[in-house]
Amino acid sequence: MAAPIVDPQILSELHGNVILIKPEAFIQNLMYGRAEFPTAGVTGTAVSLPNDERRSRDEKLAEDCLAALATRNKSKEFNNVVQSLAMDESQSTKDVVEGVSPYTSNKFTKLFKGIKAEEDLYRPLAALFAFIGHFYRCYFNESSENEVWSMEIDKSWPRAVHPMRPNSKPRPPALRRGFLISYDKPFRFSPHVQVPPGLQPDISLVLFKKAKKAKLPSPAKIHWKDVKVPITVKLRDGFDANRVCQMARYVRVIKMEQFDRNFIFSILISKTKCRVFYWDASQIYVTEIDMHKEPTMFIQVIGRLASMDPQSMGYDARFSNSGRVLASETQTIATKLEVVSAAPTQFHDQHSKSEAHSTIDIDLYAGRPLFQAPGLLFSHFTRVWEGPEVVGADGESGNLRVVKQNWANTKRVNEAFFYEKTREVPNVVRLVGSEARCHTIDASTWSDGDVMGVYRADQWKAELVPHLNLATDEIPFTIYKCDSHPQTFSRVLVRMVFEEKGRSNLEVRDSRELLEAMKQWLTGLWGLKEKGILHRDVSSGNLLLGRDADSPAFIIDLGLAQWEDQHEDNFSNHQSKEERVAKAQPQVIGTLPFVALQLLSAKIASVTLKHKSIMTSNRFSGALLSTDVGRVHARKTAFFAVDLNPDYDYRLELDGRFKVLAHVLGRFATMIWDRSRNKGTIDAKDIVDIIDTEISSLPHGSGMKVKPAGYGGSKRKLQLAEGQEERVDENRPGQSSRMLRTTRSSSRLVRPRVGK
Repeated sequence: MAAPIVDPQILSELHGNVILIKPEAFIQNLMYGRAEFPTAGVTGTAVSLPNDERRSRDEKLAEDCLAALATRNKSKEFNNVVQSLAMDESQSTKDVVEGVSPYTSNKFTKLFKGIKAEEDLYRPLAALFAFIGHFYRCYFNESSENEVWSMEIDKSWPRAVHPMRPNSKPRPPALRRGFLISYDKPFRFSPHVQVPPGLQPDISLVLFKKAKKAKLPSPAKIHWKDVKVPITVKLRDGFDANRVCQMARYVRVIKMEQFDRNFIFSILISKTKCRVFYWDASQIYVTEIDMHKEPTMFIQVIGRLASMDPQSMGYDARFSNSGRVLASETQTIATKLEVVSAAPTQFHDQHSKSEAHSTIDIDLYAGRPLFQAPGLLFSHFTRVWEGPEVVGADGESGNLRVVKQNWANTKRVNEAFFYEKTREVPNVVRLVGSEARCHTIDASTWSDGDVMGVYRADQWKAELVPHLNLATDEIPFTIYKCDSHPQTFSRVLVRMVFEEKGRSNLEVRDSRELLEAMKQWLTGLWGLKEKGILHRDVSSGNLLLGRDADSPAFIIDLGLAQWEDQHEDNFSNHQSKEERVAKAQPQVIGTLPFVALQLLSAKIASVTLKHKSIMTSNRFSGALLSTDVGRVHARKTAFFAVDLNPDYDYRLELDGRFKVLAHVLGRFATMIWDRSRNKGTIDAKDIVDIIDTEISSLPHGSGMKVKPAGYGGSKRKLQLAEGQEERVDENRPGQSSRMLRTTRSSSRLVRPRVGK
């Protein structure tokens, strides 16, 4: 059964984040102003005109295309494009001519005649899109004497080549893009992407390999990796939550599939209106065009999307073959990531004092992310990969590195800056280099009057979302006029390269290794404290073992860290202290089961708390795994007040491999209670002494996995016999090593943390 179109979580993200822009400003700033500067040897693009020149050329092409549609067979350009289409789609010229809508009486007539259902619009719209796209391909450059038309645009999408082979040349012919009717075609996903079924745009602009006879492919299945622009078709014009959520689901899966993409375009079209959307990591921008009253602007938008180079469509030039690796080639074409590293600044709006840069090349295992955040529209959208560093002119493999990428809040301290300040702190992951390179749209992009308003779900309906039939009820989006750009999060794309990959603490060999690792984690945390840094997300997922039994354990993920004391020199030079100090939010920061009891107690006393989970609550069980802050607080309080209270005649017990460690936990609890009563303090040495004492008294082989005598069953039964819950296979390609891991012995679950 397909998921409902209206998802309450998606709706809550969309509310207040859909910003209406005037068409001229949208086209100028988002369709011509967001392309990256082409990087030689990386992008492989051929068409690289200045934005103003490219826009002028596209406007002229749109005028000529409209004239061809109006005059039809009397136009040489119309006949040439029809021949190109007939060749591509293996149709007769007569069928092509009959399929393309003429523009007469101030309208595209085939979008009205005989149209009674949405399905009736698919073919005339796809035929019109195809004609516009081919017109731009044929006449982007002036025709030469020896050619009927030019195909210069295709040269900006060369076939992908192996990035670690320096002498590789683009493979002819170039890739092609085309509009396919896709509502009735099943879409495929990569192994690491898990989404509900039923995601089928009505029409899709897809990338494909040119066939021998130039025939447009008609695949039985389309892969989301090859979708460039999803298009939703509706019979009636309107803007409600059903339609926007439907597109949001398409965009969300494109974000998950296309790791090298920074922003996405989509279209919502009816018989009369064409709405174009721009989605980034902070918000959505939309513009509305009446395609019958403003046909030239409409043609320009479709033509621009059909002829964009990869960078203008949102693909990141730091990845080799960005946007040009087909889904069918992902197993054969490697991905090289280029990180141009410089000394990190404390805040992203500051300039580095050092001009020195170094380039780090990573042979990225892109199809097997170590971690990928579940699909939120506006978030950090963290990804973690691994891969060997590429060294030497011959592309030899060096040390294995870990790459973390996320969209960081520009008002927070740069995570890479914290790593730079902790280089001398033991047992904290080591940074090799970092880069911040791409910002989301902010208020400075728009001139006065460009922002027309913000779409919000009507308040009275929004409050009733849990009681609605989400598959059928329409929740209207109402435009609220505003004179300036609304306050939104500005984000910057940050990539960090780390020295080594650790092991999950679930892979611990025995009790001794676990206790030694605890000492090392404690050393790292104490080192952070001495540097004045609060980690704020200490959880089992962020405490890793060394790469092998002889390597030290270490702490990762300073993404939510902050300074313990907000000194004046800890703020940006470009903003006041008041602007930098985080305002009190009714939200708990961190991974809820691991948030300190003192923090929960203090917050509950002062404000009503919320904790936003990015996974559905029915995935979890137990009080500590709840998203209800009060429930977690109550369980933690009971645990400390009763289970760990030495005054109670209660014996703390643990199950599973590490049940003997209940003793060290009991000693630690006794020390906490004693120091609390005497108003004393606890330092690292006190805890280390307890751990060392426990290590010296451990029985031989404590905590080791031992196969039961006479056991001949499956691995699953062996895990249960050892007292472990079944967990996901962390060695499966694409499976996160930090997601949904449970053990009966620790009674905890690791899930992604929250926080801006």
